[in-house]
Amino acid sequence: MEEGRYKTITACRQFNAELEAYLEGEARPFIASHAQECPACSDLLADLQLIRVAARDLPQEEPSPAVWTNIRQSLAAQGALVTSPCAQFSTELEGYLEGETRPFITSHAHECPSCNSLLADLQLIQVAARDLPQEEPSPAVWTNIRQTFAAQGAFVTSPCAQFSTELEAYLEGEVRPLIAAHAHECPSCNSLLADLQLIQVAARELPQEEPSPAVWANIRQSLASEGAFVTSLCAQFSTKIEAYLEGESRPFVVSHAQECQPCGAILADLESIREAARTLPQEEPSRVVWANVRARLEAEGAFAGAPVAGWRQLLSWRFLPQPAPLGVLAGLVILGAVLSLPSRDFPRWGSPQEAASSPAPTEMASLVPPPEDISLAHVVSDLESNFKASEASMTPDLKATYEKSLVSLDGSIRECLDSLHHEPGNTLAHDYLLTAYTRKAEVLSSALEFEGR
Repeated sequence: MEEGRYKTITACRQFNAELEAYLEGEARPFIASHAQECPACSDLLADLQLIRVAARDLPQEEPSPAVWTNIRQSLAAQGALVTSPCAQFSTELEGYLEGETRPFITSHAHECPSCNSLLADLQLIQVAARDLPQEEPSPAVWTNIRQTFAAQGAFVTSPCAQFSTELEAYLEGEVRPLIAAHAHECPSCNSLLADLQLIQVAARELPQEEPSPAVWANIRQSLASEGAFVTSLCAQFSTKIEAYLEGESRPFVVSHAQECQPCGAILADLESIREAARTLPQEEPSRVVWANVRARLEAEGAFAGAPVAGWRQLLSWRFLPQPAPLGVLAGLVILGAVLSLPSRDFPRWGSPQEAASSPAPTEMASLVPPPEDISLAHVVSDLESNFKASEASMTPDLKATYEKSLVSLDGSIRECLDSLHHEPGNTLAHDYLLTAYTRKAEVLSSALEFEGR
């Protein structure tokens, strides 16, 4: 009897000794066999297995700071946190090589030959590395680095983390198949998705109200505390420098330029440019510049308030709803061909031959265009003669449309010629004259091309 009881006690002690390893996953056949023979040990094993299963379902929480403090104190009491001088040397060596002040490195290197040799070698490598050219690593190097990180699990994203990443876009209406698939598999994420969708539906039914002034004030205070409205000194300098250069009093520009070297250099350069610009000779802008300036002003509506008549309306007037492109092209080709010929090949403006064939009024024929425009005027005159010869075959409506355009253009040309007659140096009038001639050639070419169909 005593002997059997002793064997039972001995077996239970062995069971207790091997039980922890068995629960950790090691193969311990004695545990299973003894549990079948001993009801007490069998109950104990069943309870521990139930506890283990239940523990796996518990959420993982971060231990409190007090727990970490107790663990560290226990390890320190056992000497687990004692650092040898060489280990401390290895820990601080990187910071020392980066330029940080680490007195222990120097003192320990004097006492430990091996650490002193290591420090000397690393300093030699550091000096040699500074002289190496900086080169971009090859694609193979980047591939190896990425493969190493991937093998270490650096790029592995858990399904729940990926769910959290894509959830916002899914709620905004984007197609994210992972959200629905993972929600079916993960109860916690499914519950989160359901709650957010309920909130989303309820939010749509809420009335849209203007936030109170207190809400806006709190938002502004939060943004201000985060530095959202802070303007850097250099940005403030850039904002005020234009007014300063225009002659306004901006003390901040001078004071900041004295403190900030880049802004001081900018201010010095701009002042040098301004001084140099004052010594430049004042020249009259070319006719192209004035024409571009006026076109820009008219596009901005600068002349919209004042009524303007005659040739000054040329740049904003439309002759036809949609001129025939082939006619315009034909007119321009004829115009370019005639202008490429010497001017002596054409009779002078106002000659007997032209007076006999020109349909222009007497007052227009008496006004002589500038010498450089005589060839262009002759081309327009030839086109007008051809138009007069073929206008009989035009429909009355079409003929009236073209004649209305031509009458307006002739009036503009007369005003330009009259202005040049009294002011030969009026470059703006000359530019408008060229525009009127060109547009008249376009209208005539369009009419001739339409009539020839």
